Amino acid sequence: MSKDKEERKRFSTLENALHVLELFSVEEPELGISEIANKLGIANSTAHRLVTSLRSEGFITKDAHTNLYRLGTSILALGNVIIKHSKIYNISQSILKSLVQQTNETAHIAVLREFEAMYLNKIVCSHPVRLLSYIGKCNPVHCTSTGQVLLAHQSKRFIEELFQKKLQRYTSKTIIDPASLLDRLQKIKKQGYALSVEELHKGVSSISAPIYNLKGNVIASVTIAGPVQRINNNMTSNLVKSVIQSANEISQLLHYK
Repeated sequence: MSKDKEERKRFSTLENALHVLELFSVEEPELGISEIANKLGIANSTAHRLVTSLRSEGFITKDAHTNLYRLGTSILALGNVIIKHSKIYNISQSILKSLVQQTNETAHIAVLREFEAMYLNKIVCSHPVRLLSYIGKCNPVHCTSTGQVLLAHQSKRFIEELFQKKLQRYTSKTIIDPASLLDRLQKIKKQGYALSVEELHKGVSSISAPIYNLKGNVIASVTIAGPVQRINNNMTSNLVKSVIQSANEISQLLHYK
């Protein structure tokens, strides 16, 4: 093969690999080989070869139970440049700003990445608490309202996998007992929101609600976070309503955009 033909083949393979990565989104975080092949109009064998190559570099990871693929840590490490161009980031901007105005608390959008919640967007209020959160930051799912509301809508197998890991304690209020956490998740799924009080950071509370895609699957969450003096069990009614309303508005926009 001539040098020119070799270069054209390399560029063609690279172009196809980028097309594969572009298929994944918040709305469709996981895809199978046949779905990738159909979307790109290529053979299953070609799709498998591209995915295998991307997987070897950490750009794609495979769920051993479902045999579906999702973006891996290498591509996520590219960070804010990619995140800020995502559909849900652009849709949520004005809604998060409105939520911050209504509640006077910092607001976030997050998605599930393996066993962590990753922030896609953040709007800071005028008097924020000190939080180690930023776009691209990941926090544990078991001790944040963000993570718990996402976890509550995952499969039984996924939750069991999490329980096989040692749940880390961050404060005296962190739930590390699987049975207790499962009770919490069932309650969250039933009531439609999560409230976390000092489970990750002492003095900090948060409220989260789920965002749904057109198929009715939870794909992200909306969260407000603030000090326990402003967010606690005695002062959540209006805050919960605002968070749920914002999550519903984003869900509706995702359906029609």
